[in-house]
Amino acid sequence: MIDLLQHGSPSLIDLISDELWRQLQAIGTVERYQDGQMIHMRGDEKPGITVVLDGRVMIGLQGSEGTFLTSSVMGRGQCFGEFTLFAGLPRTHDISAIGETQVLQIKGKPFLALFNAEPSLSHALLTINVYRTHGLLEFLDDLRRLPLPVHVAKFLLSMSESASNKKEIQCNQEVLAFNFGVSRISIGKALKKLEATGLIEVGYGKIAITDHPQLRRWVEQRCPVSALRASRVNSTSQ
Repeated sequence: MIDLLQHGSPSLIDLISDELWRQLQAIGTVERYQDGQMIHMRGDEKPGITVVLDGRVMIGLQGSEGTFLTSSVMGRGQCFGEFTLFAGLPRTHDISAIGETQVLQIKGKPFLALFNAEPSLSHALLTINVYRTHGLLEFLDDLRRLPLPVHVAKFLLSMSESASNKKEIQCNQEVLAFNFGVSRISIGKALKKLEATGLIEVGYGKIAITDHPQLRRWVEQRCPVSALRASRVNSTSQ
């Protein structure tokens, strides 16, 4: 599953104390969702923070052909909705449950009261958003200056860190094309070039990395500076 936000990003639960987590739970409401059930919709303006307690949520948009194009998947401890509080902005994506999912919904006013009283909460949210911003800025920079096959290869290396099977990434060409802002034909050509190297294998709805170290070297030879993050992230997963 493609993920523009979460690879390398810590969860909220990982960054706060047990006591602060209990305080958040005390001011929030646990809500349960079935597979595919909508949690938030694009354009919603109701402010609040959502923390995933159990299961996973899918973040994305409806494509022109009616298919759901995924931008990110978040699991236990991950949170979203900060910009509805701190910038008064509407939600930019649809968010739905993957399987049976529980989330903690915290309304704006009680969350901001705790946020103002607990500096460690603001530090945790800042850390999460710095990680996300760094990843997105690097992705956009690569999008402007790297050849598409190289950018795709670098992104696959980074994605493999968050995959349950480190050598296999669940995604299809339509979703890749949507997130890279190119046509499915362009993505198909880029994947064929990578597959011709013998470093990946493209299957139905999945891409397998056959040799992580060699793929990393292939990327670094073509973009030594920008490949450093992919190399650093994936060296921990071998």
